[in-house]
Amino acid sequence: MSFTLGGVSTETLAGVTATLTEWPSLGGLEVDSTDIPGRDGRFFGGSSRRVSRFVFDVLVEGSTPAEAFARRDAFVGLLDPSRGPRALTVEADAGWEWPDVLVAEEINWGRYGWARGLGFRLRAEVALETQADPSAREIEPAYVVADPSLAFTLDAGNTSAYPRLLFEVDGSAGPWVVSIGDFSVSIDGGGLPAGRVVDLDWDRMMFSVTDASGVRLASAVGRMSNYDRPELKHGETVTVSVTPAPTGGALFYPNARRI
Repeated sequence: MSFTLGGVSTETLAGVTATLTEWPSLGGLEVDSTDIPGRDGRFFGGSSRRVSRFVFDVLVEGSTPAEAFARRDAFVGLLDPSRGPRALTVEADAGWEWPDVLVAEEINWGRYGWARGLGFRLRAEVALETQADPSAREIEPAYVVADPSLAFTLDAGNTSAYPRLLFEVDGSAGPWVVSIGDFSVSIDGGGLPAGRVVDLDWDRMMFSVTDASGVRLASAVGRMSNYDRPELKHGETVTVSVTPAPTGGALFYPNARRI
């Protein structure tokens, strides 16, 4: 078993084996409930999830103590927190990744077989934790085209999602009205030349005007009539549209999540 952090797999590190021993679901769940004096049950105030935690059993092997130590250092270098949070992928679950993951705590190595002729081994429990949203995301997000509209049902992942929508403007002032189920927002196109792309990402809450290749040129925040957040519910069908219909339709990414 192995994991990949920031695009680097532990499989590329000689003498290193990382086996996942704790796999989180509903990581960091906290439920806010209040007892009701004199009555059965409790009052449910809400729930939240703070962090997903991954625990690995890591074995480092070398033919000499120096080699074992060098391989240990290479592994720790991969985890170096000064490099900042990075995406984590676990080998057996390669279609999903957890963004913004860091090593969670110090690592204490123990000797696990230490004899000439038999090899030199170091072993430790290594914990990684998410720093932002503890949900997993698809590594290659799927998209569909709304041209001019589509009925969409979220079936990937296992929880609600916050979508992303992109469409190309034609040089007119608009406005364009984006509708996703009961949600709608108006986009002012005044001053945008033909070929510019409006990119509305409610997952990251990043709203941009880009060129055709996706390079961000400006913020689209000032062009939006509101900053509400559409939410896709698992298994519920919504209608997605942009009016007037842009040439080539609109790209709709559901941004599926897994908890």
